[in-house]
Amino acid sequence: MPEPLLALEAVTLLAPEGRTVFHRLDWKLARGARFHAKGGAGGGCTALLRLCAGIAEPDGGRVVLDGVPLKAGVPHPFLQRGLLGWVPSDGGLAVNLSLLQNVALPLRFAQNHGRAAAERTALDWLEQAGLGCQAHQRPAVPGNRESWVASLVRAAAKGSRLWLVDRPAGGLDADCIQAAERILGQAAQDPDVTILLVGGAWMSSLGLELTIGNGRVFSGREP
Repeated sequence: MPEPLLALEAVTLLAPEGRTVFHRLDWKLARGARFHAKGGAGGGCTALLRLCAGIAEPDGGRVVLDGVPLKAGVPHPFLQRGLLGWVPSDGGLAVNLSLLQNVALPLRFAQNHGRAAAERTALDWLEQAGLGCQAHQRPAVPGNRESWVASLVRAAAKGSRLWLVDRPAGGLDADCIQAAERILGQAAQDPDVTILLVGGAWMSSLGLELTIGNGRVFSGREP
């Protein structure tokens, strides 16, 4: 049986106030799988993404990415190669850099592109997403829908193999939905790309439904 791209092994996660989000959760994400996850507020959707990205550290158990456990403070080869497309609800962009610089940064430092080549690639992707005219502007604070789309662009430009996409803060307008559909649809054409998307009823055709709640993660609707 092929090794999953990502596995949660007996993972326990506590919320800051002490509430149990997951208790000894076992869950695997196969290579090339595509899920759009849904769940109520506080149900664990964002928490699951953060665990998978190595941003949240479990209180018990472990998270294994591409065969290597994620450990706080320990460099991970998958992340060092820039293969993770992490798209939080606010975009997660550096507010002291322009959108162009944010998109170009991983191309330069994770994939060793020259500055000029990285910025040409970044600008091309931003223009495809309808953000070309904002390329030299800094992200809004707090992050808005354009920041979120720019984060999708960054994930696409660097050729992410694992996309972890949270629902955008404040929702999306028609133009942003169209841009997101185009970016994610293009990524999904590669059978080796794995996508876990929270929310996004507008992308329900992307893959299978994943329900998260009551400390559980399961395909389809809650039984």
